[in-house]
Amino acid sequence: MEAVADNLFPILRETSLFSAWPEDLLHALLLQSKKVTLDSGEILFVEKAVASAFYLVLSGRIHLIAAASTGQEKIVEIIEKHDLFAEAVAFLGGRYPVTAAADGRTTVLEIPLALFLEILEQKPLLMRQMLARLSMRLHFLVKELRHLSVESAEQRLVSYLLELCPLAKGSAAIEFPTKKSAVAARLGLTPETLSRVLARMRKAGLIEMQGRSIQVPDLQALERWAAAR
Repeated sequence: MEAVADNLFPILRETSLFSAWPEDLLHALLLQSKKVTLDSGEILFVEKAVASAFYLVLSGRIHLIAAASTGQEKIVEIIEKHDLFAEAVAFLGGRYPVTAAADGRTTVLEIPLALFLEILEQKPLLMRQMLARLSMRLHFLVKELRHLSVESAEQRLVSYLLELCPLAKGSAAIEFPTKKSAVAARLGLTPETLSRVLARMRKAGLIEMQGRSIQVPDLQALERWAAAR
């Protein structure tokens, strides 16, 4: 671990959670924060562990992993560079609801929960902003539950691809953010099922794929294909 430099101030300030924070309070929080570097596959925290911090990804990626009742593990979210995660534990009884593991060599900013909560208690406006962010996260998780319980494998994959290119119109060039096995786990699919769906999409002329790169010549045609499944 290493102390945090002031050059991380603008990165933290760009997040939705901290965009409205006064400069002095944000600097005070940064002074007590630390960088943590993880090797690929290394665990940052485990499910149900007592939480003492939340995190901002500075480089690399983090997989958030939940254990199912069957004992299998599922990647519920892939956290990208400059995304916050685990901030909700401040309002969830102080324990991590998932396990966090590094996908490749990854550096995160560790932000202490105790000081964060102390500041929130003194600033009701910041508390309301935090609750608004948690509401958006809840909306995301409800959407994910619907994907996993209702949608077919084809619909899950197409929805995921569209999430990776939200501003694209007509055609799109998409890059899987991580290896295909992790994407499969994220979608609640086996790697074999994901490969079969991708093969059917290629055969139908809906995508062209090389490694992690996917070219979609007609986004509307892709959506129509998924809707018919």
